[in-house]
Amino acid sequence: MSSHAITIAGYLAVLAAGIALEVLAFRKPGHVPPLGQVLTWIMRSRTGRIGMLVAWGWIGLHFFAR
Repeated sequence: MSSHAITIAGYLAVLAAGIALEVLAFRKPGHVPPLGQVLTWIMRSRTGRIGMLVAWGWIGLHFFAR
């Protein structure tokens, strides 16, 4: 198995975990907050907005630039 395939498998595992958490958030609302609520909480502070900008830039740099 190549390192590229391992990297893709890792990203897919993170994506699957995120989807599982979102499903859990809607099935048991008191235990895990939904993604929209978490993002709203993060975007309330300036530090959170800068962090989201950096994360968005990192994703763009690594997935969309060639």
